[in-house]
Amino acid sequence: MFRDSARYLIVIVLLLLAAGAGLAISGGLASPVWESVADPEVSPNDGLGDEDTHVVIVDVEGWYRRTSYERALATAVDFTLREDLFDGIPVEIGAWRAETGDSAMGPAVDEWYDDPEVATTRVYSDEEGNRIYLSIIGSRGGKSFHLFEHTALTCYPGSGWRIADVGLESIEIGDSSVSVQRVMTEKNDLRRVILYWYLWTDPERVPDSGILSMTLRADVGESDEETLGVLKGFFRLLFPTVMPWRRFG
Repeated sequence: MFRDSARYLIVIVLLLLAAGAGLAISGGLASPVWESVADPEVSPNDGLGDEDTHVVIVDVEGWYRRTSYERALATAVDFTLREDLFDGIPVEIGAWRAETGDSAMGPAVDEWYDDPEVATTRVYSDEEGNRIYLSIIGSRGGKSFHLFEHTALTCYPGSGWRIADVGLESIEIGDSSVSVQRVMTEKNDLRRVILYWYLWTDPERVPDSGILSMTLRADVGESDEETLGVLKGFFRLLFPTVMPWRRFG
């Protein structure tokens, strides 16, 4: 009888340990595994509000794989996928102000991406004459896979642009950093810098919750480095804080 009772207790303990591990995996948020969390006071959210109440997940890849560049970022903008998404993005962000009206990306994009819920571009400019294009395409379910089939690398050459350079760009935020995809393109005498990444509002990254493909681009003025610095500064205004994050499983 003692042996039976001992076996029973061991089984109960193992079941409790398994349940605890399951909760930890489903929770997803824990101590930092790659980077230290940024101090919110180091990266103030100038122009978006006093509190960064939304946490989003960003990565340089989509459904096909999760990478070590995955980060959780805090923002004052609600990036939940919906038709009126751009209504929740301020027209004034720091020193930047949106030019009149947002632009739909047009029939070609609707066809490529199978009628996404969001496919919009907004242009921001500052007093120094810099212009930044913020584009967001968002889908959920099966059609969301099209977001990874059409990127700057595939679309720009079809419009006569030459790909001059490709890589990952690190954006320092406080004591931490986040990486995004970088593409440099050229056409005639024009040179353009494109940064893009993928964003989820659900840490589980499931298709039914939706995903955004986000792009910042600007034409090069004085130098590539200066233009990259301008784009990075705008990114920090949108996402001023890196949160503690660890992906289990």
